[in-house]
Amino acid sequence: MAHRRKRGVTISKKALIAIIIAILLLIIGGVLIGLNWNRWFGGNPFTPDVDPNAGAWQGQQLPNKSGEEAVGIQIPGYPSITIPADTKNVTVAFLNPEDNPCYFTFELVLKDTDEVLYTSKMVPPGQAIYEAELSRPLEKGEYNATIKIKTASLEDGSAMNGADVETVLIVQ
Repeated sequence: MAHRRKRGVTISKKALIAIIIAILLLIIGGVLIGLNWNRWFGGNPFTPDVDPNAGAWQGQQLPNKSGEEAVGIQIPGYPSITIPADTKNVTVAFLNPEDNPCYFTFELVLKDTDEVLYTSKMVPPGQAIYEAELSRPLEKGEYNATIKIKTASLEDGSAMNGADVETVLIVQ
């Protein structure tokens, strides 16, 4: 009886491990390039959705309390906001201070009910929202409210530290 020899490719264990490692490195490299394509090759840059009602700040800039160049994000205070009763279109002054490294988005929320009365689009540093359209008119009275400030990096729009600023809405 004649002995038949098997034909085919024989791969050593070391060669098989090397091939598997090479394939894994190619996959990992492809994923990393895909995740960073825009950053490395200038793909679609970040385009902020700037609020059309934002305009240059006309008031005093916030004082620099440190005596040095401002570090971090400056958040203005709003002890109270006075608006007219029975109207949706109101005058406000939601400010993003000029030295901030980020865009602000403002949300005015009634504290007792969590009802959102107003949400802005992005406001660049040194600009403010002066006119806002509320979701509904309010009756005369005082309302506890929160101004929720969300921030987004000027470079890529990534979220940064935000703040919730307590205020009183005085509706006259």
